[in-house]
Amino acid sequence: MSLRPVRSNLQRTFLLRPCSERRAARWLGFIAALVGLGAAPVPARAEVPGAPAARGREFRVDFSARHLDVDADLGELSLSGDVEVTVGRYRLGGERVRLKRGPHGIGVEGGGDIAFCSCDRPPVTLGYRTVTIAPPSDVLIERAVLRVGGVPVFWLPWLWLRSPDRVGLIFPSVEWRGDDGLLLGSGIHVPFDSNQGRPAARALDISGFGYIEGGARVEARLLTPATTSLVRWDYRDGTALGIDAHGAGSGRAAAIWAYDADASLGARGRTALSSLEAAARRYDHARAGVASTGAGLFALGASVDATRGAWLSDPLDVGPFALAAIGGALGERTSYALDLAASSALRAGEGRHDNAETRGLERGSLESSVLWGPVLARVGAFEQGELLSEPHASASVLRVGAGAALSLPLAKRGDNFAHVIAPEALARFERGSWDGQLDNQLVATGGVSTAFGSVGRGAAARLQLAGGVAGRPESLEPLARATLASDARLIGLRVTGVGEPRTRAAETTARLRLGARGGTALTGYAEARTHRSPGTSPSYELNDVLPPFLDFGGYDREGLTTGGDLTLALAPSVVWLGAGADVDPVAGELLAVRSFARYRHSCGCVAVSGFAARREGRGGFDAGLSLDLMP
Repeated sequence: MSLRPVRSNLQRTFLLRPCSERRAARWLGFIAALVGLGAAPVPARAEVPGAPAARGREFRVDFSARHLDVDADLGELSLSGDVEVTVGRYRLGGERVRLKRGPHGIGVEGGGDIAFCSCDRPPVTLGYRTVTIAPPSDVLIERAVLRVGGVPVFWLPWLWLRSPDRVGLIFPSVEWRGDDGLLLGSGIHVPFDSNQGRPAARALDISGFGYIEGGARVEARLLTPATTSLVRWDYRDGTALGIDAHGAGSGRAAAIWAYDADASLGARGRTALSSLEAAARRYDHARAGVASTGAGLFALGASVDATRGAWLSDPLDVGPFALAAIGGALGERTSYALDLAASSALRAGEGRHDNAETRGLERGSLESSVLWGPVLARVGAFEQGELLSEPHASASVLRVGAGAALSLPLAKRGDNFAHVIAPEALARFERGSWDGQLDNQLVATGGVSTAFGSVGRGAAARLQLAGGVAGRPESLEPLARATLASDARLIGLRVTGVGEPRTRAAETTARLRLGARGGTALTGYAEARTHRSPGTSPSYELNDVLPPFLDFGGYDREGLTTGGDLTLALAPSVVWLGAGADVDPVAGELLAVRSFARYRHSCGCVAVSGFAARREGRGGFDAGLSLDLMP
């Protein structure tokens, strides 16, 4: 397998990323609970009154027909002629239907179709012989036939439909998994709260799958309003253990918690992944911690890092970390920041007792801005230290520096349009001591930035160009930098690059979007790096007075990687088709190809999606198909 990621995956960081709220979505739901009957004149349209609903729920049955017969002694209703029985969003139709009270709820006999929406001609229906509407929210179907466009495609002797906020089975899954072959399975959905027939905010899905040619997969997914956690174990001529878990506390508590884990362990840790981007990550990581929520930040936690594809018994870095930070304003034009961080890692699994590593970081910075007429001046100073201690060696780094920037913003405004152009000049000097070895670094650039867009909506496009010198004062190298960015409705673009012409060193990234989000759009990217990296990182903005606190490089390998995806919205909010690829144009290698198709009926009664993909490092192709009767 030859995977060539351009970007590195950082092993260690002191930041805990919060998790956005994610909700569960199940394949089907049904709400009904009735034990009483009523009558209505012919032609009939009436409501069947039921028993008191469970807390937070409402259950009712409406029916209409051309003819109605009532048998009060037997507690039956006989309906005929264009019969329609409605329970929540579901409609049961037929020519002759009997509604009868039974020991488990209301029985619907006579045969017909169940539709999942209010469409006159729904594309997907369930045929039935007998239906039992059982309180509080279950529907049991005898001789269920799945029909697509009126054509029978699947039959079951019994089918039990449950609300998505109640315990139930998950719709069966079918995937073709490359050289591993066909994978089939299903699972159980366990919600932890009621949500009036809609997907529960807290739920656990446990699924089991089997490979036709031998092998198994088991996965568990836990969803809450603040967390999402997936653990997957896969065995097929080798083992893969995948963990993708993220979460963070929220609210007004004095402290919040957060965790983040991304790992794919085992002999199949890379080959079992369909995504090229996921398989090419160099490291697995897991971290968890708690932090204060006041004006100052104090966090404690632990982290684990390992090479992607390693196993639990292989060497890995594990240990605690701590972070303290405070900042604020000093007057109207000046701000300060103080940061302290420390971590300790033990190289577990190597059979040694003297392989611990301790790292400490501290930083203080001060920035101020002054407006002299039309000229904006910004100055700043910082001090940063780092200490690395190992059993038989230690190293220290001390950096002290200052920077200044001048700009002259010139604006032209119309009724609906604004254009700003600003000549800029920046200089930053840094003196460092690398384990006792002194080193000076100087960056000096001059350039221009321009932005334009609609008044009141921010810049639709921004361009920054600068040139200058960088490096040691006695051996400065020419430097050129550029940033182009746009975020309009139909176009999004960001290109950053830095180059040293004399040494032919360069790094660049590019992102492009043509078309509106959620509709027809073309997206593309390119990332490149020469063998020798430039002296400054393209991740810095051109007008950065001070370097960032943790100065990690963005790239780790020479090469060029490009890729793109095209999405076609053939019918808005109904049909989408898409395809994409990743390419190494220098080596002439096709790294990955992928495609997808999605259909969602306009009234929301059914959704179908499928995908197919192939990537370098994994034999064969992957494909899957999913059906959702309640999207």
